[in-house]
Amino acid sequence: MVDVAMLPCSFVKSEVAVVIDVLRATSTIVTALANGAKRVIPVRTVKEALEKRRENVLICGEREARKIEGFDLGNSPLEYKKEIVFGKVIVLTTTNGTQVIEKIKSKEIIAASFLNALAVVKYLRDKRDIVFVCAGTNGEFSSEDFLLAGAIVKRLGREDLKDGAHVAKKYFESVKDLREEIKQHSSHARKLISLGFEKDVDYCLRENVSDVVPILVDDAFILKEPL
Repeated sequence: MVDVAMLPCSFVKSEVAVVIDVLRATSTIVTALANGAKRVIPVRTVKEALEKRRENVLICGEREARKIEGFDLGNSPLEYKKEIVFGKVIVLTTTNGTQVIEKIKSKEIIAASFLNALAVVKYLRDKRDIVFVCAGTNGEFSSEDFLLAGAIVKRLGREDLKDGAHVAKKYFESVKDLREEIKQHSSHARKLISLGFEKDVDYCLRENVSDVVPILVDDAFILKEPL
């Protein structure tokens, strides 16, 4: 079965859970690993992040969309350039995306964005039970996460869809211009744009530009080799 959790209100169990935070955590995780980071360790709190500071470790994250004071990087994927992150361990804490992982009890957890959507589809082809977990924004529904879930569900071509997956697929199919839909109607996208992060939004809405699949192993996302 394939399902989509619009918000992680309760614990999620499945063979594979796909974490989605388009704007911006999972887009940042994909970018960091694609640019050579050794691994990305998601943590809930600023304190947890700071406790992991050591050589070759970058402490990164945001609160209310802005870089945390004293951190090396924020949560803009555009900051995670190869010359900065290559060979480094990234410790990441964000308002939404890194918070949902503790609610997932699946055998496998991977990270999805529009950037690596096709690679995720390929990875999921032989998986039986799949749940897409939308991070949302401050506990509220985020249309961009739901649209990405719908896009991947459609491309999987499965018929064993639960209600959430069926509705996500229908929503994606109804949208004529994905970029305009999100930039015009996603409250989180509009907030980021108002704060000066329009380039981030544009970057996060690029489709299928990365073939990496981040997979959570021992509490860190590492690079799953391209299929």
